[in-house]
Amino acid sequence: MAIRVEFIKKRPGGRITVRPIIYDKTELTLGRATDCDIHLADLRVGLHHARLTILSARKARIEANGDHRVRVNGAQIRRRDIELGENSLIRIGPYQLSFAEAETSETLLVSIELVEAPTPIRDRRDEAAVFSMRGYAPDKRVTAWVSISFILAAFLFTPILLHFRSSEPDDSDISARLALATNQHWLAGELSSAHANLVEDCRDCHVKPFTRVKDEDCLACHDEMRNHAEPTSLHKARPIRTGAGKWLATIRAGLYIPEGRCGSCHFEHNGAVGVLPSGSQLCVECHATMDNRFTDTALVNVANFGRRHPEFKPQVIFDPQLGAASVRRISLVDRPKENNGLEFPHDFHLKDEEVMRKLETLPAPLRIRYGDDLDCIDCHQADVAGALIKPIEMERHCSDCHSLAFATSQNTVRTLPHGEPAEVRQTLEDFYLAQATQFLMGETPANILDRQLSAEARARRDRLRGRAIADAKRNAKAMIERLFSEEGICTKCHKHEDPATRAARASDIMPEFTPVRLTTEYFPMAHFNHAAHETGEIDCSTCHRAEHSSRTDDILMPSITVCRACHDDTSGRTGVASDCLTCHGYHQDDKAAPLMNPAHYREAVRGSSP
Repeated sequence: MAIRVEFIKKRPGGRITVRPIIYDKTELTLGRATDCDIHLADLRVGLHHARLTILSARKARIEANGDHRVRVNGAQIRRRDIELGENSLIRIGPYQLSFAEAETSETLLVSIELVEAPTPIRDRRDEAAVFSMRGYAPDKRVTAWVSISFILAAFLFTPILLHFRSSEPDDSDISARLALATNQHWLAGELSSAHANLVEDCRDCHVKPFTRVKDEDCLACHDEMRNHAEPTSLHKARPIRTGAGKWLATIRAGLYIPEGRCGSCHFEHNGAVGVLPSGSQLCVECHATMDNRFTDTALVNVANFGRRHPEFKPQVIFDPQLGAASVRRISLVDRPKENNGLEFPHDFHLKDEEVMRKLETLPAPLRIRYGDDLDCIDCHQADVAGALIKPIEMERHCSDCHSLAFATSQNTVRTLPHGEPAEVRQTLEDFYLAQATQFLMGETPANILDRQLSAEARARRDRLRGRAIADAKRNAKAMIERLFSEEGICTKCHKHEDPATRAARASDIMPEFTPVRLTTEYFPMAHFNHAAHETGEIDCSTCHRAEHSSRTDDILMPSITVCRACHDDTSGRTGVASDCLTCHGYHQDDKAAPLMNPAHYREAVRGSSP
């Protein structure tokens, strides 16, 4: 069943308009409240006056709510069942309702007509007389003036007078406590955690009353803060203001709100949000179209991470012999290769059967630690902050499988030092010479006689000593040749030049090893937190393809495409937020190179001022 409601309204000149509404339900509410199905806008109608219910195809029920009543044929009733053929007159306030059968038998027709004039109380003057608070509360104008006078006295004049008091009272002085209380009402918001220690004295930053914090006030504490770039470079890279933007910039400069000050990027009084901006707009404002203003830089335009950001450029070592001069930043698009002085194929250590068999020979505690095979985390462990990976050390990460032990003497395991080959040779020569000396002297030096030996005994002693020393040198040389051979423990991992291929002494059997320089930070201009990425669905191989790397010189850093799989929140996509400050800092530390490095700095700044 459905209910068709027709609102009938008589217009001047006898014209009648009908506004129909169809409700596809069997029960309607009537009243002055706006949430009623049928809205009857008159003060003589209750908010939820009555309820209309269809009982059958030719029968309906009208029922009043609460203390309200409905007039049916002049009688005040609470509920009445009405047949459609009765022609009953139903009144709710000034509205008259009539029921009839619609064109279809499944629809009830309800006609509503305003048959009385609106209540006189709806006149504006009478309504104001009924609902006005006049006589019960002060005049609004008087209340406004009193309130604003109190606000000015309590929160403007009093703080100013306390600020300029002639002496500095101690904390027990009531004026000091009152000054602290009134100053809190002037705060634009809570201080960040970095400046929480300044909450009790605004003058640490706001040195001059009613003047914004100046850069020199910030630098009074942050005197060692490194600039984002050279001041002249920053000046050239700033966007050029035109039109209304230039006019507003002039006004801000006159009010000491110039562009490029500390407060242009760092916003205080934001509470836990901190002093750093939350979005990338401040960075993009300069970096999106930098090539239009500042051409003496290798930086490319960057507008967002999802679409307009260059491929990553890791810091790569191409010749460990040259030291710091061998470091270059090369884009992953160019497939860079690294020469760090080591031979270490990742795929061999992660899934080769020889490695699995080696693990089975380790002591029980080490077998429990490593398990049946090696994993990335067995060697690569994050630092305390969870950001960078700790440097690889031979003694800590490699010696369990690649032991440097070479002999056992007096129940003590002798190990080789992991360092320069000359130290290894000296250690072996000293060890075998000590063994020869011990053989000559016996177990205890007390067996040596103090008496003078005969000539024959001295000759026999000299022959034995010479033979022992010769044996010691021969054993040391054999051990050195074995260690530094192509199958030796050292040459398996370290790149070297064989003695036969270089000019050297005939007796020199030591290879020329390439210095080892391991990269601990491939992206010095960005920061990455491994701890934030350690979730149940992401492991090392998701980003680092170590299992498929058979070459030592492979750069196993993920490309920007891998990061965009999650960090892509451009329009139409749902991803992890990735603004500029997610990876980059503004004030880099001293170990990092400047973010802007003009190719011709002197020519670029000649004739310009910061």
